[in-house]
Amino acid sequence: MLDLTLSGAKEILELTEKTLKESSERLGEDSLITFPETIYSLPLIYGLLGKKVKELRELNGILILCKSLATKNEKDEKFFNAGLASLMGLEIIEGIRYAFNKGIYKTPCVGFITDSVFREASLGLADGTTPGIVVIAGVAKADALAEELIKESQEAGLLCLLAGPVINQLEKIGVKFGLEDKVIPIGLEITSIIHAVNLIVRTPLMFGGITPGKKGEITEYIKSRVPAFAVMLGKIDNKTLAIIAGLIALGIPVITDQPELEISSMLISQLNYEKIIEDGCKAKKIKLKKFVKPSIPIEYGPMYEGEKIRKNEMFVEFGGGKSQAFELARIKSPSEVEDGKIEVIGLEIQDMEEAKAYPLGIIVDLAGLNLEEILGPVLERRIHKFLNQGKGIMHLGSRDEIWIRISKEAAEKGLKLKHLGEILYFAFHSNFPRVIEKVQVSILTDQKAVEEMLSKAKEFYRERDSRVRGLSEEGVDCFYGCTLCQSFAPTHVCVITPERVSLCGATSWLDASVSYRLDPSGPNFPVPKGECIDPVKGEWSGVNETIKERSHGSTNKVYLHSIFGHPHTSCGCFEAIAFYIPEVDGIGMVDRSFKAPTVNGMTFSAMAGFCGGGKQVEGFLGIGIEYIKSRKFLIADGGLTRVVWMPKALKEKVKEAIPLELYAKIATEEEAKNLNELKLFLEKVNHPIINKNLKA
Repeated sequence: MLDLTLSGAKEILELTEKTLKESSERLGEDSLITFPETIYSLPLIYGLLGKKVKELRELNGILILCKSLATKNEKDEKFFNAGLASLMGLEIIEGIRYAFNKGIYKTPCVGFITDSVFREASLGLADGTTPGIVVIAGVAKADALAEELIKESQEAGLLCLLAGPVINQLEKIGVKFGLEDKVIPIGLEITSIIHAVNLIVRTPLMFGGITPGKKGEITEYIKSRVPAFAVMLGKIDNKTLAIIAGLIALGIPVITDQPELEISSMLISQLNYEKIIEDGCKAKKIKLKKFVKPSIPIEYGPMYEGEKIRKNEMFVEFGGGKSQAFELARIKSPSEVEDGKIEVIGLEIQDMEEAKAYPLGIIVDLAGLNLEEILGPVLERRIHKFLNQGKGIMHLGSRDEIWIRISKEAAEKGLKLKHLGEILYFAFHSNFPRVIEKVQVSILTDQKAVEEMLSKAKEFYRERDSRVRGLSEEGVDCFYGCTLCQSFAPTHVCVITPERVSLCGATSWLDASVSYRLDPSGPNFPVPKGECIDPVKGEWSGVNETIKERSHGSTNKVYLHSIFGHPHTSCGCFEAIAFYIPEVDGIGMVDRSFKAPTVNGMTFSAMAGFCGGGKQVEGFLGIGIEYIKSRKFLIADGGLTRVVWMPKALKEKVKEAIPLELYAKIATEEEAKNLNELKLFLEKVNHPIINKNLKA
């Protein structure tokens, strides 16, 4: 088997050498080479060798190293090194292909997965909604078996990356592709599997804080922390064998539909397609939750969460600025709630006209001996998640700013509004069995009933908001921590206070408090405040002690409200980044939706790679967007008066928090695309930072 693997590696490296020679003659050795929208150049080579390739000529030395790794030797180490050499050879080939033609991949294939797309996908991996990654390559024994594999993958909630002819098989059947469906076709050629590999190898670089070039640490991180496995379908030739050896060397188990090969315990033969995904999850210790769906006429499960329903696919919609719509969860006494009662007041879906917008009110009354009023808003936000798991139901927003669409397909299958009530009844009971005893749902589509109840709902929202706004860091007994992201950033601990939302923006202090009550063994936990060492910077002795313990001693001190000195660590799931601009002594901000370079010349992805992974990096700070609205936002550094630049869309999103006299003085990409333009703009509008610097 060693001889066959080495032979496969030789074939791959000969192709690599030929491609490199031809490209050098055609493009010139000083041609730039990198994958698009990444700070990692060729990620596998950068990760394993610590070499960030910039020009074509640099690949010659790397190819020589690959050849030396692939020499014959009876030791297992050489067997797997030949595999790694093969993967690096494939990365060279693909990198050169991008240098020749950046549009080499055609729909539905995506080719290289950019840093920003990977970060978006990693949010689900960090919070557990996506339990793992499966790479499926080759060709299935039958189209129906390929479809079965994808169904098994989706039901498990895995992110599925596809390479090879299996893409054609699935496209022919009509399987939906895309990040929202968690099925991403990479490329039809076997060389394209490297884009799945270089995505996986970015994980320890992005989130693990591991220095490029530390091969042993990177492979150990992937083996122990990255929930990823591969499935190789069809005939295993010499080149495929070399690729398998490389995957295993990286810590990625491989499942094959071929008879057993005695190579490694991490190569598993499974001829039964129904058990392939299950075996892969077992090999990587990915925990699969047994899922039971409510009795409704559409498919239901986490794989449908985030489904987009376009206008031409829509049967009917509610809210979204086209009609009044709201949702409300109320905590009531057990005597006030009739468990299982679901009523629809007004028209049902089948009574509505296609393509029209209708008013909607969703009221969920919950009761239980351990339910408190404070849990209401947290449970209310679960409505979004529960309804989104229905195939053909799109839910966006919350409170009185919701937008729901029902697809034509779901309507044809007989979906009713009453079924939405059954989903909520089922989901609240099954997700919170310890605290929720009774669930009653009312769904309103009658215009008068919606208007009447909407005014009452708004009063509910106002009362809740006033209670939350009254909370301060000084006025609560403790803060809360979150370690959801430690699966990727092992030294990161998120500290959540009433005035500092989690970096991902998903968890407020109140949310964390409720989460801990509902699941004391979950990712949220109390953080004793201890003594307030510095009220301006936000340094607390109890926070320091907890951070030191939970970060395994890597972080000893944290300032909650400063970008300097000892800033809070950044994971990789943050919504935005605050960054210091020394040229003007100001602070800029950028959110993950802004793809262009910022005023300092760096993109969001570039800065995220620099400060993510649980590192403390002075002058760079991952933040949740809601934190910008906090009265303690970077208060030690001057707060919003120190902010000089942010994308226009982000500025509009936090407009209410920015003082009126300051709003026009903060530059966006429209006023300043570089530092010179920024300096001129700040002087022109007389930004507070100008006066501060003059006085200094």
